Amino acid sequence: MIRRPILGAPLPRASTSRLLWWALATALLLTACAAKEGDDIGSAIFNGTTPEGLTVEPPRTTLPQPQISAIRVPVNQPTIQAAVDIAQPGDLILIEPGTYLEEVVISVPDIVIRGRDRNTVFIDGNHAFTTGVQVLADGVAIENLTVRNYLGDAVTVGTGDVVPVNRFRALHVTTSNTGDNGIALRNVTNAEVQQGWQSGHAGAGVLVDGCVDCNTFITRTLAEFSNVGMRIVGANRNVWMISATSRNNRVGVLVEDGPSQPSTGVVLGANVILNNGFGSTPTNDPTLDRGFGVGIQLGGTVSTEITANRVLDNLRTGVLLAPNNVGSSGDPIAPNVSANLIEGHPESDIVLAFGDAIVDPSTCVTNNGVATIGPPGAAEAAACGDANVAPPTFSWTGDPRESIPYANGPVPPGIDGMENADSVPPTPAGLIQPPDTSALVVPES
Repeated sequence: MIRRPILGAPLPRASTSRLLWWALATALLLTACAAKEGDDIGSAIFNGTTPEGLTVEPPRTTLPQPQISAIRVPVNQPTIQAAVDIAQPGDLILIEPGTYLEEVVISVPDIVIRGRDRNTVFIDGNHAFTTGVQVLADGVAIENLTVRNYLGDAVTVGTGDVVPVNRFRALHVTTSNTGDNGIALRNVTNAEVQQGWQSGHAGAGVLVDGCVDCNTFITRTLAEFSNVGMRIVGANRNVWMISATSRNNRVGVLVEDGPSQPSTGVVLGANVILNNGFGSTPTNDPTLDRGFGVGIQLGGTVSTEITANRVLDNLRTGVLLAPNNVGSSGDPIAPNVSANLIEGHPESDIVLAFGDAIVDPSTCVTNNGVATIGPPGAAEAAACGDANVAPPTFSWTGDPRESIPYANGPVPPGIDGMENADSVPPTPAGLIQPPDTSALVVPES
């Protein structure tokens, strides 16, 4: 069912100002600083309705006439779905500030869907709809808006079918408070997630699942207050997570083998992984709490590179090398954990939980500052060469932890959006060029 945007009559001036000030102050207070385990952040979200039952519109920005040809919502079409239904490849759909209660399905290739203001254009599920935006076509770009309050994914691309969706871009996209993932890429190639903010997801902030020759690039994106900040599953070649941040999640970053193929050649570089193991977060899969409190967890995988990351103060350990969560794959093969800053963890900064008495000679854990490596004997087992000795047998365990409903997490505050959204010509998503990872350095913060 397609619903029109909420365009209710304005409230009296004093009531509107008071309520909007309260909502903004609450959001800013909840997200102003990195939370610590035990902080009480599980408060009800402000979803546009006051305790008195009054509907409050989001702040409206006085925007001039756009300087670009576009299908405008709701000026030309009443809903985003209606605009998509008449769009042709190459078209721009430009969305005015407002709250749009709908589920959008995109089957038209090479279109760009762009909000005029990232912080006041809301695609909203009202905790009743399943998926915010479903992308089934090649070349789609979503830019400069917020998707929130869905029972499933905020944005999902692909269906997991044999034929992948090719070419997708999410740029300046905020997602928050959903029962599954923020941005989910299921068998997608040539995908880019850039300058995103993903918060309060019972699945992952960003999910990459089941692709071959993925050519997927995640950069300058923040994932927080979720079950897993960034999750990469069964990604066979060419996934790069560079200069991103994952903080205050249950698990920071999880790279693991899928049920039908391993994750191979994933690169995690120059990221900040901080303070994961945070209980006031949602989860839809308690089995993932095996990695609760882990900054970066490898579950199996082949030739994963972890380099130049800042991994600090996670609740249990910074980097865990182990079989995947369901135990269907073996120990990591040829992982490279080098040139990182990893410190501040009570159960060793790096843990090798290998179940076999064999280690691939390409396993390399070296030059990670003052990082401690456990259990005893693990450092010698990962000494970067043919002289590696058999690792100690060590099993990593973890029990389910406390959680909160996904709707009760904090929402992101106002975030810088896309400059010149009203004038930049639309560019459909294109092919991803491999980033230069040869000169990555540990970020300052």
